[in-house]
Amino acid sequence: MSTKDAALTHKPLSNHASLINTRMLRAKIKEADLYASQCLFDEAREVYNSLITYLTRELESGDLQEQKTFKAIQVILRILRTRVEEVDKKAEEFYRQKDIEVGWLAEASELSGQEVFDQGSTLKEAGLFDEAIEAFKQSYELGHRQTESLLAISECHLAKGFFNKALEILESLPSIKGLSAHEQAKIYERIGAVHEEAGDIRKALNAYQQALALNPKLKQSKAKIQKLQKKLKRLRPRISIVTRHPVISFAMCMLIALFFMVYLPRVKTVNNVDYFTLEHDPEIQFYNQFKEVFGNDEFFVIAFQKDNLFTKKNLAELSRLTEELEGVEDVKDITSLANVDDIVGGEDFFEVRPFLEEIPSAPEALRKLKEQATSNPLFTPGLISKDGRTTAIVVEALEKPDNPDYRKNLIEKTKSLLAHYKPTLGPFHLAGWTITNVTLSQYMKRDVATFIPIAYLFITLSIWLFFRNLWLTLLAIANITLCVGSTMGLFGLTGITLNNVTSVVPPLVMALALCDVVHIFSHMDREVLAKFGDKRKALAHVLDKVLVPSFLTSLTTAIGFLSLAVSEIPPIRQFAWIASAGMVFEFLYSFFFLPPLILLFDPNKVYQNYESRKGVLTLLRGIKRIVNKHKGLVLLLSALVVAASSFYITRLRVETNLIDFFSKKTPLRISMDFVEARLGGVDTLDVSLKAEKEDTFKEPRALKVVEQIQNYIKGLPQVDAAISLVDFLKDMNQSFHAEDPAYYRLPESKNMVSQYLLLYDSEDIEDVINSSYDHARIAVRISEHSSAGQERLIRQIEQFVDKLHHQGLSIHVTGRAREDVTVIDALVKGQVYSLALAAVTIIFIMIIVLRSLSLGLTSIVPNIFPIVLNFGIMGAFSIPLDTGTAIISAVALGIVVDDTIHFLSEYKLGREEGFSVAESVNHTILVKGRAILSSSAILCIGFGVLVVSNFSPTVHFGLLTSIIMITACI
Repeated sequence: MSTKDAALTHKPLSNHASLINTRMLRAKIKEADLYASQCLFDEAREVYNSLITYLTRELESGDLQEQKTFKAIQVILRILRTRVEEVDKKAEEFYRQKDIEVGWLAEASELSGQEVFDQGSTLKEAGLFDEAIEAFKQSYELGHRQTESLLAISECHLAKGFFNKALEILESLPSIKGLSAHEQAKIYERIGAVHEEAGDIRKALNAYQQALALNPKLKQSKAKIQKLQKKLKRLRPRISIVTRHPVISFAMCMLIALFFMVYLPRVKTVNNVDYFTLEHDPEIQFYNQFKEVFGNDEFFVIAFQKDNLFTKKNLAELSRLTEELEGVEDVKDITSLANVDDIVGGEDFFEVRPFLEEIPSAPEALRKLKEQATSNPLFTPGLISKDGRTTAIVVEALEKPDNPDYRKNLIEKTKSLLAHYKPTLGPFHLAGWTITNVTLSQYMKRDVATFIPIAYLFITLSIWLFFRNLWLTLLAIANITLCVGSTMGLFGLTGITLNNVTSVVPPLVMALALCDVVHIFSHMDREVLAKFGDKRKALAHVLDKVLVPSFLTSLTTAIGFLSLAVSEIPPIRQFAWIASAGMVFEFLYSFFFLPPLILLFDPNKVYQNYESRKGVLTLLRGIKRIVNKHKGLVLLLSALVVAASSFYITRLRVETNLIDFFSKKTPLRISMDFVEARLGGVDTLDVSLKAEKEDTFKEPRALKVVEQIQNYIKGLPQVDAAISLVDFLKDMNQSFHAEDPAYYRLPESKNMVSQYLLLYDSEDIEDVINSSYDHARIAVRISEHSSAGQERLIRQIEQFVDKLHHQGLSIHVTGRAREDVTVIDALVKGQVYSLALAAVTIIFIMIIVLRSLSLGLTSIVPNIFPIVLNFGIMGAFSIPLDTGTAIISAVALGIVVDDTIHFLSEYKLGREEGFSVAESVNHTILVKGRAILSSSAILCIGFGVLVVSNFSPTVHFGLLTSIIMITACI
């Protein structure tokens, strides 16, 4: 084979450095060049000096027998020392762009063309491409092996990543006179190889076809043509279709966005929180059946205080207010001292009549009326405080399942009516589930109205701070606007409402949509533009660089969200589907809508130079130093943090307290505290007692069971009142015996009970017993709002009932408190299932993508660490696992793995290129560090927006998730 053929087949032309570790030498010089190009001078100097030490040791060892090898090392040493001098001068431009005078070139005039060519080959093999190019130019000018010299120059440009320069030289070679058809074919083969390496499959295919036309015997070209034709089919359509057809891509995205945004006017927020329940849970079904018998137990109280409440004027005003409230639409029932029935008796008789049948004028009569009210256990503490200064009007809403606004409408009408009575009876305090329900929804609406503009403001500022480029900032805002608009439109399309769980979706999607944008922008530097010379090719290269990692990050984040779909609670399932759909939108628009917009701009306005990333590179240099110099300390600190977090996890409380969602300064908390301090709690718990036979609860034996349970419940902490049929029968019995307190007890026979019930003609008793007297109720009012406390209360009652002899009676604890406890229990179980499902799925994907079991398993370790820290912080600062914080772990795991994917993808490429573990880590920190830092900071800001929420769980969600983002980045 001729020397020309040897060059054209791209085989090494020299093995002068074969006795030294050439692969290590090239890798180290490449690493040092990267440091120098990014102005990391200390690192570059350190690597260069280590190479000088290594080569000097080789020279001094005396093992180099071949004179050419000895001279080659001397040349390399001289060049390396020159580079160290240049680093010490802190060059303002990238080193590889400088025209460095190399000492050995001064000797070129004394060397022959062959010797200069050999020197260039040695330098090329050592990775000193700038110096090799100068040598090959000298060889060309000396007229020695000109074709091979030009080929070698193109190879050096190619090694530096300058594809256009390499192709410019290669494409000029076939026109050189005197080349045979075979030589021209080999040149076209090389052109095809360069196009293939640059990612331009079509041009590579065309070059190989030209080579085959010149020499049909070229087996390599035949094989390449077949391979590329298959690859072309497999890659259609690839991401470069966006840069080839930007108008089509842009139009497609706009049509999709417009389709979903048409539904924006249909987006609804709910005016209640009834959605936070379980649809098919046995406990909830039992509670619903219970309400069919005794009616809905939802109510709210209107409380007010007067030092002289029992005056004719005040009682008359109370009567008028009660009467007007009864006429309000959406009111089912009103109960107050003005219309409540009282049992009044004498010797062997009693009668039921309104407590305020007549309002007396005499002070003594009013005093007796006050004593009568405050001493009646059916009135206190629910309707009148024990000191007689505070009274309540109990309002039961008329439930309208088809009208979600019925509570809101009722409260607005009630407040409007109360405004007229404020001068005489006010101020009024409203408390109860109806009030809490509507207030929660109102605060949630304020959150939605606040989150989006604040998120826009902070995200815009963060983009500007990271890139200092107005055009990139505007591009990012345009992209996230389409993402959020499409996601919000999906709410309207599917009928899913904005609630206190799904309301975090808009700022969440905004932050996540920006992460892919940041990675795209971070790779848009002017070096890429210089390499390709064409803005479409340069952008296609950038997109190809981040496409796979970005797709994986969107996929894993969507998996994190979708893992919550296993929850039995509707709003959490809705959050899972909507948030995961948001990930589809953000990936779609980031790679098909944003690139066409980028192409509209002058590349010099949107591609970044070194100055724009100088500060971040300085920070990364510091991080790299810490990692390299203090590996043991970093691991030790991490282990200590994990140990401390594990300890505090044992203190984590699982509970939800709706009242603690609100600040103590809010009107709801003020009114709640006022009512509970004077009239008892407004939360409810019920005990259902069902018999097998009718009239069972006319029998003293069954009534004794009711009495025992009721007495036990009254003695429990946080229980303010417990009412049952027993209270009515005791009152009847006392009244029947001339109000003798000694007869405040249950009647002794079934016959007497039957007579009392026959005489009692008030509807009040229907709240505690059904018409067939085989289903009784103990209605309990509690001031325990914590789900953990409510669960403890329920467990105590159930344990007491289990020990009680109650043959023939089915006793079950139910009510709104039981419903809350059941939902929280399902929430915690769903959290465990979701986290496990997300972790297993993400590990599986990482193993498949990285094609490494060890890397796949390793990838989950740094991502579990922030989750452990999160639970540790919650335990240390007494932040409960509630409806707001329960979804953090699964959501965070899907997000924090994003940085790991980008990091490990680049690390794997470094290892495949021959870097050592340490070198690959250092290289990855420098290449990916900026984007990872920026995206983590943006996520932190995006979640940090949630701290302005009116709800403490949402504040905790935003704060804790922000901490997780910071920890994951570290």
